[in-house]
Amino acid sequence: MVYETVWFFFALGIAIFLSIGLLGLLFSPAIPGRTLKEVAAILSILIIFAGAYFSYKWYSEKKEIQGMTQQVEEALQQYLSNHKLEKGEKK
Repeated sequence: MVYETVWFFFALGIAIFLSIGLLGLLFSPAIPGRTLKEVAAILSILIIFAGAYFSYKWYSEKKEIQGMTQQVEEALQQYLSNHKLEKGEKK
């Protein structure tokens, strides 16, 4: 469950990177001045490349990430089993 949650937020972050980069490329011609247009297009391409890089790193290190999230999940389960609240007990 922890892995799926981490993956969801990772995928959301990659989607944000790619959408910002694509929107930047789409709207860069509307910026006045040739130099500023070029800078906006270059920044947008760099943002897209950053999203692609992080996506590549995720898939290349998928087994390690799954191992770490499994350890976190086991630690959480152990903690919760050791610290159960009794009925009527206040914290």
